[in-house]
Amino acid sequence: MTVLELRQRFRKDLAPLYGQNEIDDIFKRATAFLFGWSSLKVGLVPNDILTDEEQKSALNMLAQLKAAVPLQYVLGVSHFRHLSLNVDPCVLIPRPETEELVQWVLDDHSEDECHVMDLCTGSGAIALALKQERPSWTVSALEVSAPALEVAKGNATKNDLDIAWQHADLLKDTIDFSTVDIVVSNPPYVLPSEKKQMHANVLAHEPPLALFVPEEDPLLFYRTIIEQVKRSSSKNIPIYFEINPLAEEAMNVLNVQHGGKASQMKKDLFGKKRFLKFEQ
Repeated sequence: MTVLELRQRFRKDLAPLYGQNEIDDIFKRATAFLFGWSSLKVGLVPNDILTDEEQKSALNMLAQLKAAVPLQYVLGVSHFRHLSLNVDPCVLIPRPETEELVQWVLDDHSEDECHVMDLCTGSGAIALALKQERPSWTVSALEVSAPALEVAKGNATKNDLDIAWQHADLLKDTIDFSTVDIVVSNPPYVLPSEKKQMHANVLAHEPPLALFVPEEDPLLFYRTIIEQVKRSSSKNIPIYFEINPLAEEAMNVLNVQHGGKASQMKKDLFGKKRFLKFEQ
């Protein structure tokens, strides 16, 4: 099998799942990971013959991708801002949109000393990015899933970053925010009714615990976080949320109900209203 034939095989086998541009990107990333190939490999040496071992490795990876396993889980690695993070199916794959939530926090806060808490941390992406880019900050992070927390701790070790981890259930346990200056959270917010619009690889492989909220209570985590923060601290702690764009109006109502100032909403890179800042 030649280099060109391998790409053609990727295009053929993955066509039911992805568009061609996305398949070509997957091919480049997969072969760079497996063999260290340049993205120009197909154009420069399309007729180079793969060794038997290379062909076996590539087709094994292709079989996983064809089964709708996300590339990041196949590789075991995802990139988030300046971080390389280990990921597996017990944590969500960090999204590019969430990088913008981190940027909003950084843009708003340049102080040298600050305690920020990341709720529903998953792989630790938000907490670790904030600590990496504001080394003098104290960063803590909370997660209900013990396996996910182990992934996050491993990512802290991998990137040599110090985070105060907390294994707790935000919906059941009382969280202490008395020393916290900023809260940030990308909690579960997808409605079960949205499943029909979601990609098969997300539904089949990413953890439902980190994705879905009850259809009858879509603001469960946002309301709980706001109430917990208000009960625990008399300070005006800004809370930065990633939200479901479908919940924009409901979030504004929630903001008013809890005595918040006029909420600040921001759009993501796709033009969807994705982020909200709550302040008392």
